[in-house]
Amino acid sequence: MNAIRDVSPPAALRFLRSEGLPRDVGRNHGRHFGDEVLGSIGVYKVKFEKMRLPWAQALGFAERTGALLRRLDPALAEELDGIAEGAGVDPREILVINIRTGLTRMIEVAAPEDHECTTVAVLGSVTADGHTLMGQNWDQSGVLQPNTVIIEQHIPGQPALLFVTEAGILFRHGINDAGIGAVGNALRTDREAKADNGVTSCVARRRALRHTNLADAHRALVSTPQSHSGNHMLADAAGAAVDVEAIPGETFDVHPEGGILVHSNHFLNKQAQANLVDRGPVTHPDTLYRDCRVRDALAAKRGSITMEDIKAALQDHHGYPKSVCRHPDPAADEIGYNLVSSVIDLNDRRMWTAPGPACVGTYTEYRFS
Repeated sequence: MNAIRDVSPPAALRFLRSEGLPRDVGRNHGRHFGDEVLGSIGVYKVKFEKMRLPWAQALGFAERTGALLRRLDPALAEELDGIAEGAGVDPREILVINIRTGLTRMIEVAAPEDHECTTVAVLGSVTADGHTLMGQNWDQSGVLQPNTVIIEQHIPGQPALLFVTEAGILFRHGINDAGIGAVGNALRTDREAKADNGVTSCVARRRALRHTNLADAHRALVSTPQSHSGNHMLADAAGAAVDVEAIPGETFDVHPEGGILVHSNHFLNKQAQANLVDRGPVTHPDTLYRDCRVRDALAAKRGSITMEDIKAALQDHHGYPKSVCRHPDPAADEIGYNLVSSVIDLNDRRMWTAPGPACVGTYTEYRFS
């Protein structure tokens, strides 16, 4: 299928390079992306109102989750305080948008969000140049794209980070300069918890990328108490990858097959499939073919897979508009589509990111300065 131009993405996302202590980098984030932070807060105010979650109640959840985060990870709590200070907003509002998935997951059974993703990791044993490669299509409501940014962040004593996120939020997907990458997907089960019983995926992935080897990154991720179900894919430049399907209180691992690991929005671990009610295929049945389309496309190139092959797989239109390269569905209440497409070379520590949909966006290269 030829490229379908029903969305005109911006040429590139806004970028910030920041360094300093956690509160410093947070303050830089808030100042540089002040308008986008306000935009993020505004988007979630409207979203919560539609879901009949009063903003005052959301702020109450934020206060309780904030206390948990300060005990669990004071540095990340300091960074969030810095974002609020830099943007000139109530710190509780920054906490709210960082726990927004936990909040919406408590009530979204009646109104599921349109935030699907397709992720992939390919090991050096099956790539053309021996490098470990990763990719992600992030699908969400189109109103979030103007607030989506890229940050290169340096905190003393920690690996530097290069990542995509929504302004005001700690992380979405990216890499560290030790060659560890993290991407992820939404999952839905019958085990969702209250938002103040744990922290959200952005915190778990940030904690993982503090580490310089995959084993420690995995340990940090699975030990982080999570308030909702979610999927996390980790890989390293040394040629290993693991996928973590997380629910509140439990995690399940998935490993590459034939050097390829692909995930969409349903559980793949056999134990999880046997013991959970997986709501992903019910609300978004396209998940059942999106991972297959990417896996089959890359398997056909096994042994010579390149970054361009991953880009091509992420531009697949089977099942359009609910495809790997997702486009707006005119029949949907919320206009969701592939907001960002990213491909990552963990050995070169480089990331190429395109405002989506992937088939029409322009990939811009980012590397550590």
